[in-house]
Amino acid sequence: MNIIVTNQYKDLIEGTNIEIMKELNGVFKVSEIANSFNSIFYKKLIIDATALERFPKEDVLRDLAKAFDTEKLILFLPPDNSPPKKFLSFLVSLNIYNFTDNVKGLLELVNRSNTYDDVKDFVVVNEVPENRDLSLNFSQGTIQIENGRIILGIKNVTKDSGSTSLVYMLKKTLEEVHKKDVIAVEIDKRDFIFYNAKNMYSIAKNKLGEFFSLVSPSQIVLVDLDESNDIDICTDVIYLVEPSLYKINQLIMNDRNAFTKLKGKKVVLNNNLLAEKDINIFAREAGISIYFSLPPLNDRIFNPILNQLLSKLGLISEQDERPKKGLFDFFK
Repeated sequence: MNIIVTNQYKDLIEGTNIEIMKELNGVFKVSEIANSFNSIFYKKLIIDATALERFPKEDVLRDLAKAFDTEKLILFLPPDNSPPKKFLSFLVSLNIYNFTDNVKGLLELVNRSNTYDDVKDFVVVNEVPENRDLSLNFSQGTIQIENGRIILGIKNVTKDSGSTSLVYMLKKTLEEVHKKDVIAVEIDKRDFIFYNAKNMYSIAKNKLGEFFSLVSPSQIVLVDLDESNDIDICTDVIYLVEPSLYKINQLIMNDRNAFTKLKGKKVVLNNNLLAEKDINIFAREAGISIYFSLPPLNDRIFNPILNQLLSKLGLISEQDERPKKGLFDFFK
């Protein structure tokens, strides 16, 4: 059975004859909806977007994605106020794939949830033009480019924090989604072999100079540093920290100055399950800034959140799109 939360489109949604076990009508905060249904088993939760207080603010949509299983969530958008593609792209980035503005689409989603393949055309990404000085086109803190070459290092700070799998997923995203020329390199180990992917190389440390002399300046190079300190070969480095108690205590026991060494660096929380307020507490206690946060990711599929990291690093840029007039005017 299904649950519906309705407001302006109550009659339209109820007129579909979808089997309903419970209904809320009015305007609610996401937390109020979550508290109403947190102990109820349901097939699909259908939310009339106009029933969400402060819709379509970004923080409201983020709260929605965190509060519910997005595979069971269906967001019914206003039929008379079409959102810009940038808004739909943002929904996809939150793993909210089930959205529609018509009864037919609603009925289909009740029976079958969308996959990423169903909504990937909504993703808005602007390719970075070739033969341009990229360092002049991105904000401070993005990758600096030397002689046209980008070499991004991914280094584990806490032990086994996922540098190898993140390199693979970033490479796959850049290649398959953004059509970039990318190679990946790991130093003095052979973990890449398990991915069975092209252009992923296992190089001995004493062969790195020879290897890089053969790399085209147009190629993006991703380096799996793991726990290596060979950061001088990189134009920039992100430092992976898995913020579980086990991993953090293990790190501090081995090096009490570990967080002091991370000050001013691009710290990325990987496999992170902390809420935003807990991330802020962790950063304050550690005395560091958090550059980006990544939840546990499935390396078999495309993860839209990686677009946000790549955009922040300056490897891709988000397409500017003039907002349409109407409900979504202030969506950014």
